[in-house]
Amino acid sequence: METVEGVVVVGGGSVGLLTAFKLGKAGIRVLVLEAGSGVAPAQHAVAFTPPALAALDRFGLLDDVRKRAVLCPDLAYRHADGREIARLQWDALARDTHYPYLLLLGQRNLSALIRERLRGMPNVEIRWNQRVEDIEQNADYVTLHTASPGGKTRLRSPWVVGADGARSTVREKLGVKFSGRQWPERMVALDVFYDFALHGFSRANFIHDPADWAYVVQLDKSGLWRVCFEEDPSLTDEQVRQRLPERLKRLLPGAPTPDQYRVDDIEAYRVQQRCVSEFRRGRVVLAGDAAHTSNPMGGLGLSGAVLEAEQLADALIAVVDDDTAVSALDQFAARRRNTFLEFTSANASAYFTAMKESGPIQRSRDLAMLEKAGNDRSLMRRILLDFDKLNGQRSRSITAWGRRVTGSSKWLAQRTVRATSRSALALVSVVRQRLAGARAV
Repeated sequence: METVEGVVVVGGGSVGLLTAFKLGKAGIRVLVLEAGSGVAPAQHAVAFTPPALAALDRFGLLDDVRKRAVLCPDLAYRHADGREIARLQWDALARDTHYPYLLLLGQRNLSALIRERLRGMPNVEIRWNQRVEDIEQNADYVTLHTASPGGKTRLRSPWVVGADGARSTVREKLGVKFSGRQWPERMVALDVFYDFALHGFSRANFIHDPADWAYVVQLDKSGLWRVCFEEDPSLTDEQVRQRLPERLKRLLPGAPTPDQYRVDDIEAYRVQQRCVSEFRRGRVVLAGDAAHTSNPMGGLGLSGAVLEAEQLADALIAVVDDDTAVSALDQFAARRRNTFLEFTSANASAYFTAMKESGPIQRSRDLAMLEKAGNDRSLMRRILLDFDKLNGQRSRSITAWGRRVTGSSKWLAQRTVRATSRSALALVSVVRQRLAGARAV
């Protein structure tokens, strides 16, 4: 039986590869086991927010990402007919971060970039077509039973990371509870070549409409865009494709005919909102989609993944250095689970609901808040500062406004979890009222 004295990472997606990259830079022996034959072709998440950009800089990857990514200076909110409701400018955070912008790059491009960098590390190895079938562990090692085209094997390592996606075998074999909900909506993620910028669109857009809500974001510099929208859950995949010209005529600005755009890929899926009961069990740690899944609204997934990989690698480096320092992994597990439940999941749910709000009163309030945020730089900054909570801790870059909120952090977290049916912007209004009360005292 082969022994890997270091860390085995199960899953060759962005979380697994980022974790392996940082561990490798620290001189740790790392073996990555990936069931597929190469980097997954799907784009999936795309947005890197300022906290994630800071992490990529610490990884030493930011320059590589910046060369390939689309620079996005703002977020635009629109009506279904394309009319702009508001734009939030990232430079409102100029005094809070060295990265007051968004970078857009499909997840597969990030994974391919990291894979290239890993080739220069002799202590990191990726093995493709390696499917984990079972897991055993004792006080000292985790034993993995794997299957590949070459046959079945066993290997062991002191530490294992399960980053093998939403259908994680590692999670299943550990017997960790994965609870939450599945949204009844059926989503369609469409990658299309179309010139949205010609129609005044930002590089990242949220369409607020009860029937034709969607988000539209540029994926890379080739001119490929992602349009994500809701479709009738009773339709088959073939029926979804047949309806595409009709839907795109409404969703794409300029009401184009099929000869005016080119569809690159289309995927229909159901949205799940789930989280594991524990991120760590013994010598195995779960991360990424193996630990939690969320809807894509709000652009929180990829940024959260980058920060999670960084924090996991930091904890593993501490433990590999000193096997008794398991508290570092416990702190990682508690922090990331709380961050997902109290911020990522709660806010993604709020965005998901707000995008298609049909109640006239609540919808009017949401639009009024958006319009105010687009014209009030102070409010704009407060909203954008919320992305810093992806860190799982308050950033040192947060200024006096952020420090003032600290005393209310527990109240805010409880309020956010209870309010998943509200819009994210309505929550901002609640926060402002709370702060006003604090100032009065």
